[in-house]
This record gives sequence, C-alpha cells and structure tokens, in this order.
Amino acid sequence: MKRCMLWAICLLISIEVKAQNTSVKQYIDSFKDVAMKEMIDFKIPASITLAQGLLESGSGNSRLAKEGNNHFGIKCKKEWTGCTILEDDDALQECFRCYSNPRESYYDHSKFLRENRRYGPLFTLSINDYKAWANGLLTAGYATNPKYAELLVSTIERNKLMLFDSMVLNGYIPFNAKLEPNIQIVDNQVPSSMAKKLESPDQFAKEHNSSEKKILKYNDLPENTIIEPGEVLYLKPKKKKASVPTHLVQMGETMWLISQKYAVKLNSLYRKNLMDEGTEPKPGVVLQLQDKASIRPDTGRSIDKAQKTHIVLMGETLYAISKKYGVSVDDLKSANQLSTDQISRGQELIVPDSQQNYLLYEVKSGDTLFGISRKFGKKVEEIKNWNQMVNDGLQLGQKLKIYP
Repeated sequence: MKRCMLWAICLLISIEVKAQNTSVKQYIDSFKDVAMKEMIDFKIPASITLAQGLLESGSGNSRLAKEGNNHFGIKCKKEWTGCTILEDDDALQECFRCYSNPRESYYDHSKFLRENRRYGPLFTLSINDYKAWANGLLTAGYATNPKYAELLVSTIERNKLMLFDSMVLNGYIPFNAKLEPNIQIVDNQVPSSMAKKLESPDQFAKEHNSSEKKILKYNDLPENTIIEPGEVLYLKPKKKKASVPTHLVQMGETMWLISQKYAVKLNSLYRKNLMDEGTEPKPGVVLQLQDKASIRPDTGRSIDKAQKTHIVLMGETLYAISKKYGVSVDDLKSANQLSTDQISRGQELIVPDSQQNYLLYEVKSGDTLFGISRKFGKKVEEIKNWNQMVNDGLQLGQKLKIYP
C-alpha cells in the first residue's frame, strides 16, 4: 500500500506558497476532532494523523480526497470490496479506495498502522513524542520520500498540531461524545470512579485523595501502567466475594476484567475457581464468584511458576513484547495458545525462553549501521527493528542485539 504520494506533497507546498492558508486552517478545523478520536481509539498521536492527512490530501484539495474521500492515498488491494477510484501513481490509472465520508478514510488509515506488524515499534514510543513517531514512520518504510519525517514535523510545528495531543491527554473528548465506562459494575458496595483522561495511577490517585500504591493494590494493577479514559477503578479494597453467585465468561473477557466488574479481588477469584494465577478461562465457562468450585474450569493452558511471565500494559502489542524479551511473535503466540495477535490489558503472558539466541555487539569508533550489517550478513532494517531504533545514528559503546 503506497502511503505517501509526491504529487500530494507538491500540491500542499504550492498551496502554501500561494498563501492560501485558509485552506490549511479549514482542513485542520474540519478534521482535528477526527484525528483526536483516532488518538483515543488507536493510540496514534492526533498531530501525526492530522499532519499526514494535510500532506497526503493536499489539505483536502487532491482529487482522491474530493471525489473519493480518500485522504491517505490508500490503494485497493485484493481484500477491498468497496467503491474505487482510478488515479495515476506508480502506474497509470491505479485503483484507490473510495469512502462514503472522510472519517472512514481516517479510520482505515489508523487501522492499517495498528494492525501492520512493520509499524509495531511505533506503539512502543511515547504518544506525545511526535518527532519520534515521524522518524519511526520513515524508518518503517511508510514513505519513499527521504524528507517525509521533516515534512511531518514542520507541518506539525508550523500549525501547532501538537496542541491536539495535549488536549486528548488532558481529557478532551471529541464530538462531545459521552464517555462510556469500560465495564458495567455489578454492585458490590465498593466505591469507584471512572477515569476521564489518559493518566498515570499517581495522577488518578491525587484526584481522589489517595495514593498510587493504594490504587494499584485495590485494582490489581502492575506498576508503570497507564489509565485509559473510561476505565473504572476502585477507591477502596475489593471484596473476597461478589454480590451474585456466578459469571458466564464472554469472548474477550479476562480474569482481571471480571474481577473489576464484580469488585472481587483477583487472587480470590483465582482461588475460588481452582485456577493458576495468570491463566484465562475460555468463553462459555461458568466462574464461581461466592463459593469454591468443585472442579477447575477449562482454561486451555497453565503457567509453571518457574516460567517467566509478562503482565500486558495499556497499549502494548505482541510485537512490542516480543522485542522486549528477544523472542518472536510466533513463539509468544504458541507459548500462550493464542490464535490471533489480540491481547488484553492485565493479561499474563508466558515468555518463552529465548536462550539468549542473540549476541551483543559493542559499537566501535568508525562503525556504521551499514558496516555492521555487512559484518554479520544482516539487513540494516533488521538491526534497527531488533534494537528499536528510529534512525541510523549510533553511539560509541552502544550495544546492539544481533540475532542469528
């Protein structure tokens, strides 16, 4: 999928040269809320999305944008079954997707970045570091123009698009939409509150005259977590029993989400159901919430206490976790009996033994990434992905992972 078209960039430049800034401003006013909604849903900075839309649609003036509502140059590909529009690009009259409205184009663009493994390293970056995201997009091969990252950054800074990132992080909800809680609590008479913005447990705790340590403990949360808008957290300890006797597990539910729904301590929920901590019940299983189960429910797997495990944090992907521990995504999925790449916050994953199957190379004076890649017979992009690098810069003494 070609994501950046030179003619669209040239169009934007020509528009600005002619001082038609109202077109740029109108575009920002029209799509700022769309970009902020995408930031909340997909964890992509609004500034990045909006800058890409400006560049790739020529501020909404390209033919693809005007006639096809396609603001990101998204090509048809074989899986596309919707309407199409033809436009010259790498070849004459290539097939591009068209949409009933521009918001569908924004959604399709965000979905593409989130689900494409090559862009996995982006989601390990800080959501308010637009410069790192711009460089990361270029490194991942999003655009062929070597100045694409510079164009994004200059577009963001010239139009102060980073302010929209700050708005989201400070609790702004686009389109005046009502923020829905992530769970429907079954009353257990434990006080709770719904987070209204992306924040740390410490920030949430201060708003409720509590401490970070207590909030983490009361909600069975790991350290270094981030609280998402709409997440319901308890302000007092959860109980050992629920107010109802059982729960039928639904698709996508985790033990942590169920413990939050009924305000039951997570370790108590595991003990009542004779389950090993970290295991997850299959959909359709009935969990006991008051009395102890007579048999263990079907979990599909169990965890050996000697095995290394990882608690999934907000926004983490299998790709990011695989890079953290130096294992492959396929090995992670196999160890945890996962049929898809979907994981949930609070889920405990088995981390298979990597057996230190990489060597550490210390960067020496005069080293370049190209030279190191030739030395070990690897591609530059492989080395950058293994070490989560967003550019080709090296530091003396830096240690690089090189996999066989």
